[in-house]
Amino acid sequence: MQPALSSVMVIALSILDMALTVFAYPGMTEGNLNARQAVPPVPLPLSQNEGNCGIIPCTTFNAADQFVDVRPGTAHQFVAPGPNDKRGPCPGLNAAANHGFIPHNGIGTVSQFAVGLEEAYNFTPELGTVLATIGIALTGDLLGGTWSIGGPYPASLLGSLLSSPEGLSFSHNAYETDGSMTRGDAYMNNGDAYHLQMDRFMALYNRSELYTLDIVRQHNKDMRNWSVHNNPYFFSAPFAGLVSPIAHTLPPLCFSNHSANNIQGYLDRATLKSFFAISGPENALVYTPGHERIPLNWYRRPSNNKLGLVNGFADLGVTAARFPELISIGGNTGTVNSFVGVSPADISGGIFNTANLLQGNNLTCFLLQVIQQATPSLLSGLVSSLGLSTAISLLNNVINPAKTTMACPLMTTFNTGAFAQFPGSSYHPRS
Repeated sequence: MQPALSSVMVIALSILDMALTVFAYPGMTEGNLNARQAVPPVPLPLSQNEGNCGIIPCTTFNAADQFVDVRPGTAHQFVAPGPNDKRGPCPGLNAAANHGFIPHNGIGTVSQFAVGLEEAYNFTPELGTVLATIGIALTGDLLGGTWSIGGPYPASLLGSLLSSPEGLSFSHNAYETDGSMTRGDAYMNNGDAYHLQMDRFMALYNRSELYTLDIVRQHNKDMRNWSVHNNPYFFSAPFAGLVSPIAHTLPPLCFSNHSANNIQGYLDRATLKSFFAISGPENALVYTPGHERIPLNWYRRPSNNKLGLVNGFADLGVTAARFPELISIGGNTGTVNSFVGVSPADISGGIFNTANLLQGNNLTCFLLQVIQQATPSLLSGLVSSLGLSTAISLLNNVINPAKTTMACPLMTTFNTGAFAQFPGSSYHPRS
């Protein structure tokens, strides 16, 4: 199974990265891209053997390049959020806002996120662009071109005619999903899926004193199992459901500290606590909402191995080989322990199925088209008809060039009826 996953993810995701890069940054050619980020090795590594840089190992350490200066008195010193600043479920975004890499109020544009996340964590511009574009399309101010890393905010004057921006905190089943690393399931917490739950954090914290990609995948499996066993509304959507296993890998990939003695990076307890807004002695740890911070004396991943669409999303193949259930689509049917899976064929009208999903570019083609096809149902009742048209256009401008490049089989059907058996699929908490 692993070699098949490897070849598919390498080919499909490298082409996807190339297509999105050329579209978003016309001056970047295929040669520029290949010089910037190598194609992942084949086969993908076993999860147990993977270093914290991910599927493309880091090979150099450059202190001047990797040091992130957040000392007091510098441009990126920690500044606690005020009462009107937005903070939400993603600790990396919260920390970036607290240090001014993205707007301190937590509301920004695509370019602000792309530039800021590259500066803080060495994301590729393409990855930041894609993540922010999806955020705007599904949760943001469609006309103003902004989105919130936390809760709702007033749209621009004309933007209010299109949508009421709900922000990442209220993007359940669109961007945010059940089975989070440290946040509770929305249905089990009166709609609150954005505050850290100490029991979930402690389950991760107590696993080790150094956190690897394999350790967070084990934690991911446990959190998903907890949801299946305890949440009658547990639902893993075709897109948002894959955000969770990707998000679980981000702390080792993004938060690890690097040094000449540990080029691959290490994520220890002190660093983990800082990025998750946890403080206090071991026997009395305290969570301070919204106070995530980048530690002093912290060195990001190197600029010759930035986190991008290729290495970031291809790690999903390693996750699938380790714990296949983490990428399954479906949910509980209204009672606990009632999980039913949904075949890609049921969703796509037979265009994609379990036999062909891992062939060629089909996995990536399926995911891209699910985002496009699901948007009308995800935004139903949340935006005007003009707003929906605008959101779809935003996504199409990024996704369609990639589909053409990969000669994707066209998925003209998106069967939301397959989700009718899952009450959690229609659960959408409001602010």
